[in-house]
Amino acid sequence: MKICILYGSPRKKNTYAAVQQIKERLRLHEEVEFVEYILQKEPHDFCCGCYTCINGAEEKCPHAAHVQPVIQAMRGADGLIFATPVYVMDMTAQMKAFLDHTGYFYMVHRPYPEMFQKSALVVSTAAGAGTKDANASVIRSLKHWGVRRIYSCGISIFAPGWDAIPASRKRKIEKRLVCVTDAFWRSLGAKKRPTMHTRLLFFAMKQMQKRKKGTGADATYWKQQGWLDGKKPF
Repeated sequence: MKICILYGSPRKKNTYAAVQQIKERLRLHEEVEFVEYILQKEPHDFCCGCYTCINGAEEKCPHAAHVQPVIQAMRGADGLIFATPVYVMDMTAQMKAFLDHTGYFYMVHRPYPEMFQKSALVVSTAAGAGTKDANASVIRSLKHWGVRRIYSCGISIFAPGWDAIPASRKRKIEKRLVCVTDAFWRSLGAKKRPTMHTRLLFFAMKQMQKRKKGTGADATYWKQQGWLDGKKPF
């Protein structure tokens, strides 16, 4: 089993601590290889809106040397974990900067077939509020990628740091992490179709491509995949 983890902050504090517990729980189930990226340490420049990737040349993106290795690691993984602390009620700028480079494989353009076979877990932590909004921002992209199953866990620390969380509260947090991790793990090897939302979105994008409303690169891609002729990626 291979899991790709993306951290939205270089600080190995609360969010990092939560992910380490998730990793430990996954290792109890089976042998797992983790491929991890700390996005602040990867030089992910801000998307400049040049449309190179949308027009079918993602390998010529000005930031391809930084972004594509992460994307290819995600494609080769069985499951994905996205971890972000909450900054001003949302995900970090680092996480957003990376996700901005993934628009070309939204379903409206050229989704990767393997994304429809993956499960993802989104984790966020905050001193107080904001985890719901941060998780939702990441989940929005994952849905447009076609990810089959998406799980999330938002943790409000209400303490100066992970080690300062009162014991009773920490036990509750750890129990939540165990439950969501187990659900995520069970989905990795399961033969499940994507959610109804994903299947309906795929159908809508298929109709759009049939009407040739996308770019030329998009229509060619959908044709090559056989999706305009009845094949499905799930």
